[in-house]
Amino acid sequence: MPLATPRGPRADAPPLRELLRRPLLVGLAALTAVALTTVGLAVVVLTLLGARVDRANAMLSALQDGHIAMLNQETGLRGFLVTREARFLEPYRKGTADLERADAILLPLGRADAELSETLGRLHAAERRFIEQWVEPVLAGQPAIGDTVALSELIRQDKRLFDAYREVEAEARTLVERQREQALDQQSMTVALGAALSLVVTGVVALAVRRANRRLADTLLPPTQRVRETLASLAAGDVESRAVESGPAELRDIAGDVNVLGQALHDRNVLVEARQQELMAARDEAERAGQAKTAFLATMSHEIRTPLNAVLGLTDLLLTTELSDEQRGHLDTVSRSGDSLLMLINDILDFSKIEAGELDLEKAPFDLSDLVYDVAQLLAPQATGKGLDLLVDIPADRTWHVLGDGARLRQVVVNLVGNAVKFTPHGQVLISVSGEETRSGVRCAIAVADTGIGIPAGQHHRLFRSFSQVDTSTTRSYGGTGLGLAISQRIVAAMGGDIAVASTLGSGSTFTMTVELDVAPSTAGSPTETLTGRRLLVVDDNATNLRILEHQLAGYGAVPVLVRSGAEALRLVAEEPRFDACLLDLHMPGMDGDEVAERLRRLANGATLPLILLSSSASVPAERAALFAARLHKPVRPERLEQTVRSVLGATRTGSRRSGGRTPGGIPAPRRAEPGRRLRVLVAEDHAVNAQLMSLYLQQLGHDGEHVGNGELAVEAVRTGDYDVVLMDAQMPVLGGVDATAAIRCMPGPQPRIVAVTASVLAADRSAFLEAGADDFLTKPVRMATLEEALRQWQTDVPHPGGDAVAAVVPAHEEEPVDVLDPATVADLRDLGDDAFGQLYGKYAASLGPAVDAIAGAAAAGRWDEEDHDAVPRLAHRLKGSSAAMGAQRLAGLCRRLEEATSATSPGVVAALAGLTGEAQRVEAAVARLCDAAR
Repeated sequence: MPLATPRGPRADAPPLRELLRRPLLVGLAALTAVALTTVGLAVVVLTLLGARVDRANAMLSALQDGHIAMLNQETGLRGFLVTREARFLEPYRKGTADLERADAILLPLGRADAELSETLGRLHAAERRFIEQWVEPVLAGQPAIGDTVALSELIRQDKRLFDAYREVEAEARTLVERQREQALDQQSMTVALGAALSLVVTGVVALAVRRANRRLADTLLPPTQRVRETLASLAAGDVESRAVESGPAELRDIAGDVNVLGQALHDRNVLVEARQQELMAARDEAERAGQAKTAFLATMSHEIRTPLNAVLGLTDLLLTTELSDEQRGHLDTVSRSGDSLLMLINDILDFSKIEAGELDLEKAPFDLSDLVYDVAQLLAPQATGKGLDLLVDIPADRTWHVLGDGARLRQVVVNLVGNAVKFTPHGQVLISVSGEETRSGVRCAIAVADTGIGIPAGQHHRLFRSFSQVDTSTTRSYGGTGLGLAISQRIVAAMGGDIAVASTLGSGSTFTMTVELDVAPSTAGSPTETLTGRRLLVVDDNATNLRILEHQLAGYGAVPVLVRSGAEALRLVAEEPRFDACLLDLHMPGMDGDEVAERLRRLANGATLPLILLSSSASVPAERAALFAARLHKPVRPERLEQTVRSVLGATRTGSRRSGGRTPGGIPAPRRAEPGRRLRVLVAEDHAVNAQLMSLYLQQLGHDGEHVGNGELAVEAVRTGDYDVVLMDAQMPVLGGVDATAAIRCMPGPQPRIVAVTASVLAADRSAFLEAGADDFLTKPVRMATLEEALRQWQTDVPHPGGDAVAAVVPAHEEEPVDVLDPATVADLRDLGDDAFGQLYGKYAASLGPAVDAIAGAAAAGRWDEEDHDAVPRLAHRLKGSSAAMGAQRLAGLCRRLEEATSATSPGVVAALAGLTGEAQRVEAAVARLCDAAR
């Protein structure tokens, strides 16, 4: 809007209140006229015409009452004449009284009208004739009861006189009704005339108001619209817009205020622009500070973990050598201190990752019950050392196979259980799991309850603060940084859950973690009742543990009999010789489990009774250890308990579920290395101590190792040498680990497996390595067992599926199916039966070729858009799902890399595309052998 030139106020400009008063006065006049018309109309209708209508209604009512009174007299006297009973005179007497009242009302009302008065007079005369000529003679004397002639004559006379009365009464009623109708017609006409008059008045007033409003609008709307347009321009950012000052004095003042506002906005914009420049500079500085913080985190992680890796690793190696007791004690202390330091560093780095927004949660299938039992077994030695019972209560009536970040969830459970053990001097720690199915999955609650020192109610708010504990005395007595619960709460919050605490000082605490998890697909069937009908005597003084054991054993069909003391167990065995086995707790008041076992052996019914010892420690006297057929450490996994009891009873597990490639404890069975297979490993590490440590690890594990000091040398070594695995450090001089990995992946020919070894804790570093083509990722400090597990999966003769000639490196017929297809998955699918097994794998093998061709075609066409259903990520996703379900894990891994890619520019994606065809051919060959064997 162009800048308007303000005009000064006119001297003759009327004020706004004067303009608004005009239509108001017109409206008030109209309201007054309508009100007066309405009042006059109401007076006429109510006072004049209304009175006539009311009088007519009263006369009609009196006529009706008089007629009823005459009927009562006639019917009463007739009944009396016929029966001569005095009770028939009651209607007569009532009619006489009612007639007098009706006449008293009727006659005065009729005096105002001559015609009506004359008619009412005749009506009254007819009433008197009826009474004087018939009623009174009948009352004076009645004919004899048998004189029918006289009786008939009286009745005829009654009829003649009453009919005469009726004629006059009908004439009077008609006359009164006519007068009422006339009054009503006059009333309606008056109302209509009044309404018409009101409409005329209203129309006149409306025209006057409309004229006044039009004049008011012509005066107010144009300047108001101009002010509005100016405000709209200012709101849109045109701070140079100004309003014309016109119209009434008030609108001129408003326009002047708007112009002042425009100038103020113009001045403010100048200041805002200057402030915005300052804020942008501050934002850039904050981003640089955040990047510096992230870089410092990565550097600190590397600088701390690198020497710690050497400390812990070399300590592990020294502990495998010949040492004196004193030396071994010192090294054990060093190892435990190093582990404590590592735990402290992990807490600080985890907290720093969360603060930096680097917490990245995975979503992978895991078994929640296995996770909880693993944590319990991990911390059982600590609980045993303090004399605590560490118990696990997980319902066996449902599956706990879920999708989520199992590693992070395990970290939280370890922290909660570790705290419970730390702050509980005596009693027990109970881990219980419950679940509630929701629309999207399952809401799991993991509660850790202890009988420890408890927490004052006023200190609950301090629990989840960073670097804080309940009080300083707790910190001195129990140690710790105060980060554990803070990290745990943030991890659980990232999973969409929360941690609640219920505690009383001196009575223990209960921490309950609740998270939402998806249900993972499971091929396991329902629990098989392998102990059906077996009567098992369970002896434990802990009621909670008894309940847990009862649920576990009952889930396998057993009939548990629970007792809480050794004396009661001895009595039951002596009286009831029908127990198949007895489970004894080791530590019980009065009589320990081993003593109970010794006394049972002295009983006739207990001499051959199989005994199973449940203990939190392994300290059982040697002379009594032979009393037990088996010993289990608490907490006991349900499947481990079932397997042990079944083994002790000598039962066979006919028809039971396959283990699905899992150990009895529920832990996935590791792939066993091929006997005698030595790996040639290249260690790319610039830190001399860590390089020496890796060399010693490899020597202990039976592998050959060579060392280079930077990434450039590592690339040259791979180009000129033949290595099975490269252990690639991240931060090296000349050429870093990520760039060296990418360079190796661009080489033609067979390639080694590359394992990234770094002290960094950032998810971005892991993603960079995997994008560059790394096969695995290890975080320093690396322990020998961790390295052994990482190398074990590649102790076969299968090279890495990379390079241009990868597809033809190893013929499919030279590889065993177990190396291509996961044996656990194959075992699970065999449970479906040979026919279904063959159909599944046959259909899968038939789909492999077209699926791989489609992926190759989409990659050649450059189709990488995730929204495109025929693009590489979508096609790879479909092939990944079917391959993982059939056990083709390496093929599924290649598809996963393609699914996560956005283009074919990275070496890792190029390697995955190159190796896809060859791996598919090996899978087809393995499937063919499986199907032939099934037939």
